[in-house]
Amino acid sequence: MNTHWLQPVRDGPTTGTSMMHKQPYHDRNDTSTDSTKSSGCDDGETRNWRHKVEFLKEMIVGVDLLVVVIAASIVTIGVNQFGNEWQSFISDSKPAIGTLGAFYSFALVFRTNICYSRWWEGRVLWGTIIVCSIRITQQAHLWIKEPALVHRLSCISIIFAYCCKAQLRGSGLEDDSEGGSKLLRKGVISQEELDLISRQSGWQPYYCIDAMRVVISEGLKWDETNSEWKKNAAQAAMEETICTLANSIGGCIRVRSTGLPTAYDDILNTTGAIFFTAACLAWAPGAGLYNPIVVLIVYTIVKMIIGVGSDMEDPFGHDESDLPLEKFCEEIDKQITAVDERAKIITFDLARGPAAHVPSERTSSYSTFTMSSSYQG
Repeated sequence: MNTHWLQPVRDGPTTGTSMMHKQPYHDRNDTSTDSTKSSGCDDGETRNWRHKVEFLKEMIVGVDLLVVVIAASIVTIGVNQFGNEWQSFISDSKPAIGTLGAFYSFALVFRTNICYSRWWEGRVLWGTIIVCSIRITQQAHLWIKEPALVHRLSCISIIFAYCCKAQLRGSGLEDDSEGGSKLLRKGVISQEELDLISRQSGWQPYYCIDAMRVVISEGLKWDETNSEWKKNAAQAAMEETICTLANSIGGCIRVRSTGLPTAYDDILNTTGAIFFTAACLAWAPGAGLYNPIVVLIVYTIVKMIIGVGSDMEDPFGHDESDLPLEKFCEEIDKQITAVDERAKIITFDLARGPAAHVPSERTSSYSTFTMSSSYQG
């Protein structure tokens, strides 16, 4: 039996001209609308269904299906036409085939669980990136008094998210598909800094980490309104947030760089070939001419399970089951912009609230409370 189905399916459906170039699902989460809302929703739903069908087609359809049908048909005809003296022996081997199938199913479930744990870890790490990217901006508004430096840190936080996305997809921020040109049009990054990020040989997210530390150091250095211990406490808190960002992208890079052991896939391949060959022989006398269809159905189900696991093994690509990194970056951009805008429109001290809502005097429930009263029956 052919076992090439075990190879991972990566980055969406292939184009018709070459199997080496994948067509990414860049617009699978596109929420753009037309002139009317209803038509936009209809188009978006149609697009999503089309992507799902293309994803399943890429995962299932292949030459191996034809090979399986032909091989199963030849085995079935051979057993039923020329193997009468062997049919009882073959039928008696079904319990052994069932045991082999149980071992093979366990190996499939174990592999899928490992792949899912990698997908889940990537999801958790990106959740931390989202939270800490917004948090460092909030901390800057609280502890850095220079507006220009606060705005600079907000921009770097947005750039950091897009650099992470590009890093995990094996490209750079300067690539058209990774958002560098969009950030340039929005004024989040300058052309000079974009060129610098693309030229430096290190990981691009760590350029942003270094830039954050420099901005924080500069912002706290010239703050004359707070005491030294307050500035030290602020720097320690912001440094903790930056370290969490660095650890999160480091964890994502580890997930992407370390795949499943090659030997495990080789063992699974071999076990699959043995199982389908033996099962085809064992099912041939009882299933008759339906045997090729039964083998094909089981083979297709196993192929889909393997394909989904292979997609989850690297959760940062463009496949339908991969994490929506574009949405993550857009939400970080949106929330950081909201933090900046909120700081501009608030006209009162957040600690004390609007003057109109400050009570003129404390109520008796607070002013007459004593420690002794709390122990009275």
